[in-house]
Amino acid sequence: MAYDPASGVLRSRTLTLSYEIPVSKIARFWEALAEGKVLGTVCKKCGRKMFPPQAVCDKCHSTDIDWFEIKSVGEVVAFTHIVVRPASFQDQKVYTPAIAEFKEEGVRVLAWVAPEVPKRQIKVGMKVRVEPRIEDNRRTWVFVPAE
Repeated sequence: MAYDPASGVLRSRTLTLSYEIPVSKIARFWEALAEGKVLGTVCKKCGRKMFPPQAVCDKCHSTDIDWFEIKSVGEVVAFTHIVVRPASFQDQKVYTPAIAEFKEEGVRVLAWVAPEVPKRQIKVGMKVRVEPRIEDNRRTWVFVPAE
């Protein structure tokens, strides 16, 4: 780490990580993001709903899985502003991951709150929608205010 006394900043060294994660069994999720949809999975055997999507039920271990769209209004149940960013996120501005409960679909979703949402507006109980986006050539999803 390098300390710059003029700015009072401690700068970490750059760390680049790249992973290749096989997702063929849940490729439909990534394809749906490009179509403007956010999907979860539901186990046909026990009814467990999952987000992010999984190819195997984490409750009964069945592989008989179906898809559903998350399109209702959710409610933020927890969030945090990340100011001190991990090495692989040093180029990001302060960001806010949150968990929102989507009661109609029966799942909780983890996502970043869209960067254009003012930090002071983000509160537990805030009504949100989950919105697919393409950022830096990556398919992702974010929360946007529902009201």
